[in-house]
Amino acid sequence: IRAWQPGTTRESALLTDLGCYEDLTVRRHLTSSAVHKAGFDWLCYWLIQRVGERVGALAWFDTYSPPGWAERFNRDAFFDTDPRIDFACRFDWPLAWDLQTLFGQHTSRVGAAAAKRFVAGAVQVGAQSGVTFGLQTERPFEHAIVTLSSAQPDRRWITDATIGEAYAIGVSLHSFIEPRIDQLLPDWQISVPTDIQRSMLRCVSQGLSNREIAEQMSMSVHTVAYHLRQLEKRFDALNRVQLAYIAGRILDD
Repeated sequence: IRAWQPGTTRESALLTDLGCYEDLTVRRHLTSSAVHKAGFDWLCYWLIQRVGERVGALAWFDTYSPPGWAERFNRDAFFDTDPRIDFACRFDWPLAWDLQTLFGQHTSRVGAAAAKRFVAGAVQVGAQSGVTFGLQTERPFEHAIVTLSSAQPDRRWITDATIGEAYAIGVSLHSFIEPRIDQLLPDWQISVPTDIQRSMLRCVSQGLSNREIAEQMSMSVHTVAYHLRQLEKRFDALNRVQLAYIAGRILDD
């Protein structure tokens, strides 16, 4: 696996071209041509919500993806298996990969059986090597992930110039798509229904215990516990620590 620091981002001519044409067929042709010219077969662009190592929601823009790959990725929960997701969410630079090196280093973490299923599926659709990177969005816990892939089994064909082209294409597509799509994933900043629960989240983010929250909000400890269980369920938090982390992010603390 090789990571690459892009330095100064190059703006691809693709972004300008996409803005010049209203016809969807022309836009698809322009993007597909750019992907193939850079040496790749497929491009996957998706948005995820992720807290810790857990993916809570996913939206896939699959126009240039291998046929059926998005459906299988979701059905087989490959978002829990794919180590590229963790890299793209943690780092700001592209990752050049192939399946052998990708899972040779991470099989113990994801499990040999899960890794084997992922590799078999990726080989079947012709996505054996490529470049993956994450891009920022304005919403908490949301990540845009771009993967350009090829059927070539070894990543040695991927040069620094290839990575640069992949990054430019991905940034251009992201810059074009993001302002033009509706909200695809739940907005956690507006999903707290009551002032009581919002105040309770703020208390949790400050590290207060249930008894301290009850005293501050003039309610019973049992009522506090009930609301916290509802909040953990709403935000898919696995425990109180994770709920406190989520609370801090969505309340901008």
